[in-house]
Amino acid sequence: MKVLGLCTMGNSAACIVIDGFVISAIEEERLSRIKNDGGFPLKAIKRCMSDKKISFKEIDAIAVYWQPWRILTRVLGLLKLFLENPLYIKYFFSSILQSFFGYKKNNDYPELSGSWFELFFIKSKLQSNFENFDEFKGKIYFLDHHECHAASSAFISGFSEKICLTFDGGGESISTAIFLCDKNQNLKKIKSLNWPNSLGHFYSAFTGYLGFRMLEGEYKMMGLAPYGNPKYKDIILDNILLKKNDGSYYLNTKILNYHMALNGKFSSELERLFGPPRKKSDFFSQKHKDIASSVQSAFEEILLHMLKWVKSEYSDYNNLCIAGGCALNVTANGKVISRGLFDQIFIPPGPHDAGSAIGAAFLVEKNNSNKTEFTMKDAYTGPSYDDSFIINTFKKLNLSIPTKMNEINLLNFTSKKLAEGQVIAWFQSSSEFGPRALGNRSFLADPRYDNIRETINQKIKKRELFRPFAPSCKLEVRNTFFEINQDSPFMNIVANVKKEKMNIIPAVTHTDGTARVHTVSRETNELYWKLLDQFEKITGVGVLLNTSFNIQEPIVESPLDAIKCFLRSKVDVLVIGNYVCDAKWRSINT
Repeated sequence: MKVLGLCTMGNSAACIVIDGFVISAIEEERLSRIKNDGGFPLKAIKRCMSDKKISFKEIDAIAVYWQPWRILTRVLGLLKLFLENPLYIKYFFSSILQSFFGYKKNNDYPELSGSWFELFFIKSKLQSNFENFDEFKGKIYFLDHHECHAASSAFISGFSEKICLTFDGGGESISTAIFLCDKNQNLKKIKSLNWPNSLGHFYSAFTGYLGFRMLEGEYKMMGLAPYGNPKYKDIILDNILLKKNDGSYYLNTKILNYHMALNGKFSSELERLFGPPRKKSDFFSQKHKDIASSVQSAFEEILLHMLKWVKSEYSDYNNLCIAGGCALNVTANGKVISRGLFDQIFIPPGPHDAGSAIGAAFLVEKNNSNKTEFTMKDAYTGPSYDDSFIINTFKKLNLSIPTKMNEINLLNFTSKKLAEGQVIAWFQSSSEFGPRALGNRSFLADPRYDNIRETINQKIKKRELFRPFAPSCKLEVRNTFFEINQDSPFMNIVANVKKEKMNIIPAVTHTDGTARVHTVSRETNELYWKLLDQFEKITGVGVLLNTSFNIQEPIVESPLDAIKCFLRSKVDVLVIGNYVCDAKWRSINT
């Protein structure tokens, strides 16, 4: 069975699943070059189908990650917010326009936005943009949002029986769900929490309060949190985010209102508790850092509260799957592992909304063919580019063709430059699905140089100096450097760096002694593993600093994106396929 999976709104994406195997998947932002693009994924659909040479005639079904007819539930939720606080009327109608029609008045959020409304007209949308869509004879399926999240994680986890937690800003009507999933991939929902009780909206609203851009800056607040102390945690848990005895929680929207926060407005009660919100231009005070730490700690407290409850109720289930936008909180994921409630946890490469396109496709196959085996062996599901495409890109830009090396020389050259303290732009093979650079679209550096963090943050990435960098390590040296008892192939888990190794890899050790670990196996990314191996032969360290290949934009997708980004950056070397653009090449071509 061939299924086209779609996600629009949030982080738009498309995928193609054939007989339970993900053969292609990409987010719209990689192609549109609009960060967090939530528009209808036309470019992603075209790329998935053209790369795999599949026509609509061959597609058996189209799977959509949302059920738009459940729109009334969200309207009632917005109405509840208005009744709680009549001042919300100013934002009530703009929230409806934004959620249902993609309308955005706030100039701070100018990117394209999808809408619930267009989901009612998917067929006509596809007809008007694809000449051969009339050849499609299959059926369009609309799936429950949180079930799609659950399927995107649980179905590919490799666990026999598992608990699956999905939590985000909100689906059609709920923001949090807990499922049991058996070996035949049967999902059984055992608990759900209705929106606007949302951990995602809690975290995002405080992101705005601290002067970061909501729906994008949450990971910045997470990076800031270790610099503070959670001195306001009890205030949050007593007034804003409250535990309930049944393992659930309650968000006090009278004090913390997500939609008001989107418009830069906060309640007088919130300001009474924490003071005025930080302006974007303000210096980060210790109080700001303490608030970030408190928000992170409260988030973790509620997450563990839910998981302790479900584990007490279903003690025979020893493995956990997590999905939804909140699963991108890698620090919290690490805390879950360290508590030992479950033997292992699994988070997919795209736990956010984009991954729901894959979950939707899985569910359609499961429901129509009783399929029980689903595969996403790695995250490298995007396009790849051969030598001729790379050469033609240089020619189109009127640039000289750089030196080409064989694999052995390429690895020797790159590892030596890294060991000398240079920063390498590394572009190889198929792009990664999800928000993490996993060794095919990466900036790489030597983690032994502590000052390399400031160089990359300030001079290359142009971002806040407190932002941490992740380590990629050979799978074989995982336990040598990090306190983690499972693989982390999708860079979704934070672990403690072993004390005796902190001074060896300081550039990837955060201020609290942790790191967002990316384990690399030879089977899933042989060339990147070989680079790590060669670097280890030179330095004795099988670890590299790995951050996404981008500068204030989505991660580069094509050779054109990579070359343009390199030319406007201060990165020392670009390795694109087997071609090397060094300082000499740059001086000739700029």
